[in-house]
Amino acid sequence: MISALSGGIGILSILTAAAWLGLAWVPGGPDGTVGRVALGVACLGAVAVGILLLVAPRTGPLARVVFLGAADLGCALTALSCSDARVGLASTVTLGLVGSYAAFFTSRRVTAGQIAASAVVIIAVLVVGLTGGDQSIGSLYPFAAQAAFAGVFLTAILHYGFAAIGTRNSLQTGGPMRDELTEVLTRHGLYSAASTSLGALNRKDYLVVVRVHLDQFQDIAVGDGRERGEQVLKRVASRLAQGVRGGDFVARTGDAEFSALAGVTHEGVRIFANRFRELVFSVEDPVPVSASVGVAFAPTPIPSTGVQVAIDALLDRAEVAMRSAQDAGGDRVEIDWSVPDPMPSANAEAHS
Repeated sequence: MISALSGGIGILSILTAAAWLGLAWVPGGPDGTVGRVALGVACLGAVAVGILLLVAPRTGPLARVVFLGAADLGCALTALSCSDARVGLASTVTLGLVGSYAAFFTSRRVTAGQIAASAVVIIAVLVVGLTGGDQSIGSLYPFAAQAAFAGVFLTAILHYGFAAIGTRNSLQTGGPMRDELTEVLTRHGLYSAASTSLGALNRKDYLVVVRVHLDQFQDIAVGDGRERGEQVLKRVASRLAQGVRGGDFVARTGDAEFSALAGVTHEGVRIFANRFRELVFSVEDPVPVSASVGVAFAPTPIPSTGVQVAIDALLDRAEVAMRSAQDAGGDRVEIDWSVPDPMPSANAEAHS
């Protein structure tokens, strides 16, 4: 669903670029070189982000914020380049598309920032139209109202609706679906994502869980403070989320722990595990961290009625392997090569 929605927004972004380009021939559109250049830059940006969303629909938190910033800048350039403020305000209706993306894919703070950015763009176009042209507030009011509804109120309504759905899912599953700090899945979100994608996961030989512990996190959080620790978690979470393939999932399953779930071949178990160890460490980080990685896997198919039981069993086995990697000094991968039944029946229901 996420891939389909993100790809759909990518297509709409490209169509938006085409609509903006059409403003160059609309009466009241850009009437000078500067305006046309600004419009061209906005169109190129819309095409670029559209292609990005089509190629890599599961973008990380940083990429999503960059997308929103680029889209807002494109809307502002397009609207302010028009010689008629009414045409400019009409073009800002595309902020509704951007706001929809923010409401679904991002956190409450980012969505609030998007609403504020939309309001700033609309107000700026109004001010320029009233001070630099012959338009009156009466002639601009209908266009400003529709722009405000699309860019501000619709975004808020959608965000409230998605938040309500998320609350309902939280009540049904016993917890939130996404981690508020890092924006990756929670353990409950991992259950839901795996259940939704079980058909694709079962087409592989094994269901594998990788559990990652940040070795130096406790020292950073104590020595440098909570804020520095949160920055480390956000950076690592973003790299892990961007480093997985479509159909793989990343969740935060502890204070300094992340888990990943995927369907793999037997040969892919070690490759998948080592990739996550490599994604954690970066020499470019202000405070580089290494990872102790534990891995467990089970043969497919996983029955649809036992997804949570199977994942819990894999998480427990991967945690034992992860602790073994920590005890051995960290910065290494330990794999539990035992392959029990994917659906452990003894006392399994008690764990769910």
